[in-house]
This record gives sequence, structure tokens and C-alpha cells, in this order.
Amino acid sequence: MYSDNMIDLHQHHTITNPFPTLEGTGLDFDIDTTDIFLPEPYGLHTPCSDKKAIVKLDKEGQPDDFWVVGIDYYHKTHKEFFNTIEEQIINHFDPNHLRDVKVVTKSSRNGRWGLRDYTFPNVSVKITSKQTSFETNIDLRIIAWNGLDSLTANNYLLGAIDNYCLNGCVWTQGDEEDWTKVKRRNSKLFNMDYFAAELGNAAEIFYHRSKEFQTLADTDIMLGTAYDFIDNLDLTGSKKNGLKDLTANEFGVRGANLFALHSAFTQYSSHKNDLYFRTRKLKHEDSEPEVMFKREEEVLNILTSKAWKKLVDYSVAA
Repeated sequence: MYSDNMIDLHQHHTITNPFPTLEGTGLDFDIDTTDIFLPEPYGLHTPCSDKKAIVKLDKEGQPDDFWVVGIDYYHKTHKEFFNTIEEQIINHFDPNHLRDVKVVTKSSRNGRWGLRDYTFPNVSVKITSKQTSFETNIDLRIIAWNGLDSLTANNYLLGAIDNYCLNGCVWTQGDEEDWTKVKRRNSKLFNMDYFAAELGNAAEIFYHRSKEFQTLADTDIMLGTAYDFIDNLDLTGSKKNGLKDLTANEFGVRGANLFALHSAFTQYSSHKNDLYFRTRKLKHEDSEPEVMFKREEEVLNILTSKAWKKLVDYSVAA
């Protein structure tokens, strides 16, 4: 692992680490593990054979919280997880791509869930809608998130951020070797370095895959066809109505094309928007970042579905 401030490259050149530390965030804590003891007859206690406890420590090293996981659960701190992610990026990105990187850190469930959202403004392409001559730049975006309990695996997602509306965009088509979304469980075989290795190719993947967004912008679609697609989704009626309103708004700005429909979905996933979508009452006071991010996963499932691919293929061929 590297230090918080400096990275040594090839033993000759040193660059400043562009990523802010986790210090002062809800993810800045150490952990420990301990046995779980079960009561036995005659007052004896024995460790549980298939469970252990992970203990969250405060700044003084005292227990602050704990949760129960399987005995083989791969445990690590958020610092270990995100440092490995950032180390791969630094070691393989062009230094010019790292300039002015923006990082947003989010936490939930008293720190058990953590996310970092990285945007690289120097890895960027322009998208133009032919109908309205609307232009926007999209920048490379990497999202990495994980949980220290058994409720969230280790994940990262490559995508883009739309500079016009700050929507988080996702690529919609891939194959079995698609590394744009990676998920690994915290099993005893989990390896952080292997998990993060493909991130070094993120910039190259971005430039190649972002052609897809221009294809969407070049592909006309009727508003009624877009509404039909939304009506066939497994969503509540109020959510469908909200998405239709967003779609009409996007068509007015970007033109009647698939990129506008794509942007309606990412508008929903990227912004709270109480006018159209209610956020359910949360069990934990700090859970809103995780709940909002689940919208991004919901939209990712829609935009990587067979139904979306069928719509794109049909519209492109028309």
C-alpha cells in the first residue's frame, strides 16, 4: 500500500496522490474480530464454530459497534479496500488523466457500507444530438462500493457522468468478458489485488465504449415508443408516470432519441427529485446514500436488460 500523500513510481519519480484520504469521513475507522461464545450447560462457554464478530473501533481503539459474519468471511477495513482501488488507478492511468479528479465519499449503516464515486474530467468525450444540435461532454466515472458485513459484496462499476445534468451514465451492452461491472463476494478466496486489477484499463475502456452514447444520440425514437417501453417495466404506476415526465423533458432538450430516454432513467437514479419519486422511510438515519445508490443499480438492470437491447436494435435498424 502507498502513503496518503505521495506515490513512488519506478524509484525515480514521485507524484502527489490525487485522492483525498478517508480521514474525517464515516468510513475512517479500524476493525477487529472476536469469537462469539455460545452458552452451554453447567455455565461453560465455547466459541461458535461457524460465526465470528467484526468489531468497529473508535479513535481510542474501543468497541463502538459489532456485527456477526461467517467464520470464513474476508474482513478488511474501508481504507484497505479503497486504497487498493486507488493504487491500481494511480499505477496504470496516464498522470494527465488523474489531474482534477473529483471524489465523493458516502457511508451508510454506521459505516458498514461505504462508497467512493470518482470522476475524471480529463477523460472525456463530446456527445451531440443531431436533431437539436444539443451537446454535452461525458467524463469517465468509477464507482467502488463494499460492505464490512455480509449484506454487500465488493463492487466497482465503470461508467460516465453527463456534464449537462450530472447524471451518472452506464454502458448498456456487454458480454461475458465485460469488466465494466465487477462483483466479488467476501469469501476466504477473495483477493483484493486481483479484484482491482482490471481498473488499470478503465480509460481505454471508456473511450471505446462511449461510442455507444453517440449511437444512442443518433438513433431516433418516438415518444410513444419510449412510453411503451416504460409501461412494460416492472415498476409502480407512480414511478412509471415520473419516468414518462422525465422522458418528455429530456426529449425537449436532447431531441427524440434513445440518448434522451437513457438520460431520463439516469436522471431518476442520480437525483432525489421528491416531485416525482418518494424515498421510503429509512430504518437507519444514515441510510439515504445507500438507498439512493440502489436506484443506480435498478437503472443498470433496466439498461442492460434484453428488453433495452431489443429496443436499441429495433430503433437502430429502423
